[in-house]
Amino acid sequence: MTEILLQKLILYIDGNKSRIKCLSSMIISLISGSSIHQKGLALGINNKAKASSKAHRVYCFFKEFTFNYIQVAAFILNLFGEEKYIVAMDRTNWKFGKTDINILFLVIVLGKISVPVYWQSLPHSGGCSTEFMEGFLQRFIDGFGAKKIKYLLADREFMSRKWLDFLLKNKIYFVIPLKKDHKIRIKNELRTITVKKTFNDLNPLEYKTLEGVLWDKNVNFSAYKNDKNELMVLVSSLEIETNIFALYKYRWSIERLFKHLKSGGFDIEKSHLIILERFKKLLVVAAIASALIVKNGLIQNTLNPIPIKRQKVTNTTITKQVFSLFTYGFDHIKYFFTKNTKAIANLMQTILEPPETSFFFSFYQHLLNS
Repeated sequence: MTEILLQKLILYIDGNKSRIKCLSSMIISLISGSSIHQKGLALGINNKAKASSKAHRVYCFFKEFTFNYIQVAAFILNLFGEEKYIVAMDRTNWKFGKTDINILFLVIVLGKISVPVYWQSLPHSGGCSTEFMEGFLQRFIDGFGAKKIKYLLADREFMSRKWLDFLLKNKIYFVIPLKKDHKIRIKNELRTITVKKTFNDLNPLEYKTLEGVLWDKNVNFSAYKNDKNELMVLVSSLEIETNIFALYKYRWSIERLFKHLKSGGFDIEKSHLIILERFKKLLVVAAIASALIVKNGLIQNTLNPIPIKRQKVTNTTITKQVFSLFTYGFDHIKYFFTKNTKAIANLMQTILEPPETSFFFSFYQHLLNS
């Protein structure tokens, strides 16, 4: 399995072959169910060396190897084979001892789950500056072009005047929530007032879309009040012609990704790596492992769909999958590792092959048709 993955990795990632083989071995360890500690990652190294020697090899990898993270992104994007993606941006952070781990992620959205393709550590525990966000996304654009991004979804912290200018300049279609004290102007009106006052007359469960101006830029505003009278307003590009709230709900897929990276999957918080540059390298292992797992979940869901659970809430029937694509793909791979070598080798070949059908289209057909 390590050799099969290695042959694919060396097509994208520059570096000494023995180091790329070490990377391949760590990824195999993680998708087979091993822990993310150095000793756990070393289990995939298939030679007769002592366990301590294998663990030291993993240590040296994180200390010495240098990644071109755009090459890593290219490998992951190739697994899914789409021309463009709905992407989401968000941060996740935690504290290990006295060290703040604060990472900004760019992910591709695949239904209710996301896969990380690019990330950058922040040198502090707070939010991102506009300059940091621009540099972050610009590096991705330089590598793949702005056309790789169909829509960008982000949280309310990712909105500022300069950021809006950057998105419009690069023709990136976006959907981002606004704070209630943001001042906006509705088309054909003279007054500039807060978001809260603009949509104050909205009734519970009512939805409204208006064209207007934010910081002298023409945009759309979509507002909704839930049954608790809580207001949410999304600002979006004029060019998006689909239901904005239906689109924006896919941003929550990044929260599920964070759960799978942390306690709900790889337990990356327990890696004990506190040097940020090394932690970024560990995320390469976790990101590629996540991509392989989700790709397998998509494949297996096509062959044997995940069971649907129906639950009645008041007068509405809610349907949801019994488990996620990540869990489905992960459990399936771990099961195959209990079988013979040929079976897992064949599965790995299947996962690494370019998809025959568009996974993206199957999840977003109702959006793409609009």
